[in-house]
Amino acid sequence: MEDESDNLISVTLKQSGWNGNVSPVAAMPASELVEMVTWGFAQIRQDKQLQSQEPFKFEYPKGVAQRHRLAASLAEQFKAMGYTGECGYNHLLYPTESDTKRMLLWLIQKLPRVEKEVHDIDVPRIQYRSRMRVSLQKWMDQSSSPQQTTRCRNINRSSILPVSWLENDTNPARRKYIASKQPLITDSKLCQGQTQRSLLEVNALSLSHDTSRYGLFDTTDLDDDKSTLKATLQSAFSTLSIVDRVPSAQSKNQGVFDLSPLNAPLTSTTNNEPLPSAAVASPDATQIDRREDELQAMHAELAQLRDEYTTNETTIHELMATIEARQAIKYNALRELEQETTIRQQTLDMLSDASNNIAKLQSMCAKSSDRLVQLAEEWETHRLPLVQKLDAHESEQLQRQERAAAMVNEMQTYRIEMKQMVETLGQKQEQRELLERKYETMAKGTNRNMYTSRIMDIIKQVHKQKAEIDKIVKDIRSVQKQINISSEKLKRSEAIAEERLFHAAKDETHRPEKKQMYVECYRLFTTVRELFDELITCVAECGKRENQSRDLEIWISQMTHRVNMSNLDRIRHDMAQVQEENQALMQEIQTLTLERP
Repeated sequence: MEDESDNLISVTLKQSGWNGNVSPVAAMPASELVEMVTWGFAQIRQDKQLQSQEPFKFEYPKGVAQRHRLAASLAEQFKAMGYTGECGYNHLLYPTESDTKRMLLWLIQKLPRVEKEVHDIDVPRIQYRSRMRVSLQKWMDQSSSPQQTTRCRNINRSSILPVSWLENDTNPARRKYIASKQPLITDSKLCQGQTQRSLLEVNALSLSHDTSRYGLFDTTDLDDDKSTLKATLQSAFSTLSIVDRVPSAQSKNQGVFDLSPLNAPLTSTTNNEPLPSAAVASPDATQIDRREDELQAMHAELAQLRDEYTTNETTIHELMATIEARQAIKYNALRELEQETTIRQQTLDMLSDASNNIAKLQSMCAKSSDRLVQLAEEWETHRLPLVQKLDAHESEQLQRQERAAAMVNEMQTYRIEMKQMVETLGQKQEQRELLERKYETMAKGTNRNMYTSRIMDIIKQVHKQKAEIDKIVKDIRSVQKQINISSEKLKRSEAIAEERLFHAAKDETHRPEKKQMYVECYRLFTTVRELFDELITCVAECGKRENQSRDLEIWISQMTHRVNMSNLDRIRHDMAQVQEENQALMQEIQTLTLERP
């Protein structure tokens, strides 16, 4: 099961877009777990905010404080997103198998669903969509910059013809041409060399000697110097000879645009007058405002289309989920119907030869019953050794529990001994302090060798006492072991005797007198065991009382050693002072009560 859960977690993470390695849950380090959880929260945030997926970058902190802060923030995110289990920084920095598996399974359920074609990067349609989205995003980011707006205003098509030829309301033929043949402003190219010129522009350009100057209209900006622009225009159009104005002599009732009067003025002459500035001027403010309004309207329409796209995408996801659920229900119902139809078809097929089929079914039932009996016999052969093993295991478990209880009792005795040793240590320290005080009060002229010899004697006695204590402890342990062994033997013998007496008393083959004797023996055996238990408890209580009496005797001896004549004199003197102070305080209290009204 652990391998299956590990495989499920790794496969689901790989399908969701995880590019790193996925270690087994039991051996997953803290760095990998923290990185995986951080990546999962980033994917969930991007899915909720409908953002484009950015490359995931993570670096495990080196400092302990930074790791604790990061793990605490991730734990808070777990709780904020609805995780009901226990989650803290310790579950991420010091992971266990169960907590890690629970967190990863919850995180996998929260990850956004990824369709198959999202990962299919090799499909040309997906590549085209991704490139289109990136290019539109770049265009939207760059459209708000002032440099881009100034460059967008220079997209207008320039012409060397007079302004009257470029006006929209000259005649019906011109309006018809503009409405049906002339490309839109939004369809014009950035470079003039890529646009298709009309016949009039081609004729005018053929009369020019230097056509390279026309590219300056696309490369220069509006912020350049006006003098440079005028000099460039004059040098570009100095060789051209065209009329300043072409009189529009056609009447308003004329329906066809006549091009014959234009052939004469378009010939080369020696007139070197410069082209009027109105013919090459940039669009006026109204056209610029109109184009800006159109651009804003297009932006608004694009935003509306994006909103509609997101809403449609969410509805499509919901519909797909409902469709998948309904398909699963229908598929299960269809499978049940198929099974039912197959069973009914088999029954219908068997009705044609009912007698033979019934005989066949009876033979099959007999074979299956024989097989079941055989399996039951085989199971009995396998079950008996297993039952024996279980009984042996239970007996071992009981013995182990008894040994544990004995060890607990031994620990309790050791603790009592430790307390006693602590008390003796305190007594020794008090004796040491008393000896130090006596040494301070004694005269300093005594012989030093005598003190050293006494100290050495005391040390020898202490070592002897330690050796005796060790012997006593060993004796206690050996006695305790013997007691435990004898108690175990006694319990086993009691159990065997009780079982035999019980079976003998319960046996119906014996005579009533003998059976009554067995019953009486069993009753006496139980009473003897109860009396022995009471005797053991009495002995234990006696031992406790002896220990308590010994402790009291030691305490009394200590108190007698501690309270000597000098201490009694000092205590009496202190008591007299306390009584005098109490009398003085009582007098003050009486005077204060009398002074009060």
